[in-house]
Amino acid sequence: MTATYAPPASTSAGRPRGFRALIATSAMIGALFLVGNSVFAQLNATASNPSAQSINSGTLILTMTKNGAGFDSLIEKMAPGDKVARFLQLDNAGTLAGKDLTLAATLGETATKLANDGTNGLQVVVDSCASAWTGVTSWQGTCSGGSTTVLTTTLNALRTAPVALTGFSSIAAGSSIYLRVTITLPDQAETSTNGTLPPSTIQGLTQTVTWTFAEVQRTATNTAS
Repeated sequence: MTATYAPPASTSAGRPRGFRALIATSAMIGALFLVGNSVFAQLNATASNPSAQSINSGTLILTMTKNGAGFDSLIEKMAPGDKVARFLQLDNAGTLAGKDLTLAATLGETATKLANDGTNGLQVVVDSCASAWTGVTSWQGTCSGGSTTVLTTTLNALRTAPVALTGFSSIAAGSSIYLRVTITLPDQAETSTNGTLPPSTIQGLTQTVTWTFAEVQRTATNTAS
């Protein structure tokens, strides 16, 4: 058998290498601790308003009230040349001003000639009054101070896209709009023969309609104080 002997590793100070590594690690940790402390050891200052500021958003709400029969009542047995008026009130009931009032019509079933014929189908005229219409039991009603025509169109146009009413570039919050909507079946001639209606007749048709008025919010503003 043979045996060998290896003396321990020497250091310049007579200490093992592991001791030197321990000293180096301790020094590094100490340095990091100092650096870390220096990051948080800084001055700070804040300022805030003495009382909480309140910020709220506005509301845009449009409601419709019938004046007299309104749109809820049936219009029946119209003959060419007949006119039927319906009176209503729109209220801009929110806290924001609105603008750009429009009217659209949604059909409850497939369009008949009453709705899809721009010439012989139903015609629509909207008049505005500065105050509530009176005498609404008569077909024309009465507007104190005189009315203004704000829309002349057809049911065919209204079912296709909303149509703008003139004079409503600004609708104040809390204000009311008083309207008369006149629906007319235009004059036209047809002949029934031996009890048979002519082709593409305007007679005997039914069209249910939902009338929708719409506004948009006022123009956005930039303010300062």
